[in-house]
Amino acid sequence: MRLQHLALFMPRNTPFYRRIYGFLRDAFASLDVRVSGGCGLLDDAQMHTWLVKHKPDAVFEMNRVKNEVPALHRYKIPHIAWIVDFQGRTEAQIAGSEITYFFDPGWDVNYRTGGLQDWLPPGTCAQTFQPLPGALPADVEFNFIGHIPLPWSAAELARPVAADSALSFAELLQRYDGHLQATREQIKTHGDLKRIIDALLAEAGATPEPEFLNVCYYDLMERTKRVQNRTELLNFALGKSKSIAIYGSANWAQWREYRPFYRHFLDCPAELNRVHQYSRINLHDGVSFHFRAIDCLASGGLLFWYDNDEVNSEVLLGRGLHDHFDASRHYFAFKRENFEHVYHQAAECRATGRAIVAEVRALIAAKHTWRARAEKIIHDLAYV
Repeated sequence: MRLQHLALFMPRNTPFYRRIYGFLRDAFASLDVRVSGGCGLLDDAQMHTWLVKHKPDAVFEMNRVKNEVPALHRYKIPHIAWIVDFQGRTEAQIAGSEITYFFDPGWDVNYRTGGLQDWLPPGTCAQTFQPLPGALPADVEFNFIGHIPLPWSAAELARPVAADSALSFAELLQRYDGHLQATREQIKTHGDLKRIIDALLAEAGATPEPEFLNVCYYDLMERTKRVQNRTELLNFALGKSKSIAIYGSANWAQWREYRPFYRHFLDCPAELNRVHQYSRINLHDGVSFHFRAIDCLASGGLLFWYDNDEVNSEVLLGRGLHDHFDASRHYFAFKRENFEHVYHQAAECRATGRAIVAEVRALIAAKHTWRARAEKIIHDLAYV
């Protein structure tokens, strides 16, 4: 199909989603595609009204699939889902869209959505994120930009998992963590994690209500992973320096060990651009090709990624940051056992920073702008 009008929806009305919406809107506009929509997902009745009024050629939504919006099926509107966060959902619930893009490079191997599937990494805006003129003084040794969930409260840990069992959430959490530690060398999909949780509940004779079961899935599959990754990363840095700045949600202030380093939430792209450059090292965890990673590279910041995969799984060519940038020149990747070595490598590389930044920005301009992502989406829609 030929795309002339795209309805674009981000999950919520937050500074982050408003920024991504604006970048994508402008990218499509540069390709003569009109964009309508906004930040906030419509319910089925609202979507019905929107489709009747605006008549888009296709709908693009982050973190929602077509099967969750019956109106899209009734009106036979092509739907593009960009799955950036599973939000506790498993394989069977990610289905129905004509195109499903996955944020993580390995996710789509385990999914059968019924349509075209592919990897879609974020792009960046090289005009918003760019090196500042002159020699910049380093404000801190390390920074981290991102969210962390709140620490578990006593009430959360004491929650009974089900009316037919004495099992508390704290006990379920302990058993789940123990199982993951004992099987850390095994590859696990979201479906595998769900089956582990279901098995632990069955062993305890617990049958949670569906609503609480979904809370358990999210808390165990998503919340625990994010906490573990980010606390491990910051603890590496704290072992080297106390010159650390943390930017993100106010949840950080509830973590006693990280509260002294928390500054504030960054909602201004210009300040984000400055922070990347005023920190000697920008810490990153999770998916290598992330929003914060590519924005940092465009800014000219030194990116330091914690590659904490315990399993040497099959490498998907072309789908990692290392396939597009040099992992020991354009940015630095470390594992748990070689933090010290890579930290010194990064320190030695700073002297040639300007030449490296120019190389990185040339690569970004060629293949990694939001316009490049919009071009891919238009290309893929032509085959729907």
